[in-house]
Amino acid sequence: MNLILHEDTVYETVESQYYTGHQPVKIVKGEPTLSWKGGKIPMDEWSKILSFFKWSYDETKSETQVRLLYSPDENKWVAWAFPQEHGTGMTTKEIDGELKDKQREQFSGYIVNGTVHHHCSSPAFQSGTDKSDEESQDGLHITIGNLASAVYDLHSRVCRSDVMYSCSLKEWFEFPEEWNGILPARFINHAVGDVLITPPANPEFPEEWKDNLIKVAKPVVHYGGRGYTKHASNNYWKAHDYYQSNRTQFNSAQVSPGASHVQQKLPQTYTEGEKKDAMMEGIKEWVGKHGEELKMDAMDLPDQWDSIVMASWLEDLIILINEMGIEEAEFEGYCQDLMEKECASQLAADNDYPHQVLPVESEHYNNHMPYGV
Repeated sequence: MNLILHEDTVYETVESQYYTGHQPVKIVKGEPTLSWKGGKIPMDEWSKILSFFKWSYDETKSETQVRLLYSPDENKWVAWAFPQEHGTGMTTKEIDGELKDKQREQFSGYIVNGTVHHHCSSPAFQSGTDKSDEESQDGLHITIGNLASAVYDLHSRVCRSDVMYSCSLKEWFEFPEEWNGILPARFINHAVGDVLITPPANPEFPEEWKDNLIKVAKPVVHYGGRGYTKHASNNYWKAHDYYQSNRTQFNSAQVSPGASHVQQKLPQTYTEGEKKDAMMEGIKEWVGKHGEELKMDAMDLPDQWDSIVMASWLEDLIILINEMGIEEAEFEGYCQDLMEKECASQLAADNDYPHQVLPVESEHYNNHMPYGV
């Protein structure tokens, strides 16, 4: 079907006995859907994922991730935690290289068809970083949260062709056949969801996954014009390059001790709670001021701890950190608490789904897809 867009109206090609040309397409407003028609993920595989997440959270207090691999020929799923950095805070980073490639070889015939990662003790939601990463990866994507609680939290979505869709868990996960005769159809999805957020009674996962959490040395950066070793994160070097290109502007705007934000936010004596609130407010203001240009949010900042004292564009945070004696772990905690505080508003935000859709059929999907013009 050939479609064109003219003056905000979509037209389709029409061929009749007397006419050849285009006619308007009748479009009904609604939410696009994407239904999975392939094999379902066994609960045994899911149990491995939750068990690994709980162990890795207790061990590192950092996020970890698992890939969902699918065999189209066999309609089978397998989960695998590939080599990734140990102790990354509120982010995950797989380690590309020979070890990962060798482990990938054991899954010949399988395609990557989804990811699962956790948000430590924070609630589950799709962060801006998650969305950006997942838009280029077709399949099922799940975030697990509240790992310090008796019952976990879960957020799921499906991506295909750079578009995000809501997820029906019963289409993706195995569940007892007898549920179909006992539970009304509208309740099965909720029942599957309840199983997915319940910690396994007998936590087990491959020992190799533990070995795949690899400690990577933090970057060594020398300041004061004495040179530096370029092994920091991508965001660090974005920030560094931004600073270098604007150093004249920044160096002319040094902040005097008398201009402290802390003095504006805290009384002369303050409680731990007041210190925390002031620090979180300072982080929030900095992200609002510089985050968009540097492509960073609050959870990118702990990775910049070693570089915070270098750049003048971090002056607001430098003042807060120095005057209140904030330690790295404490700083990371404040950033995490800030994200938890703001995640409710992110969860409430409407997904930016396209409104104009046409049905599309494929081997494994039965869906409505946005059409291009």
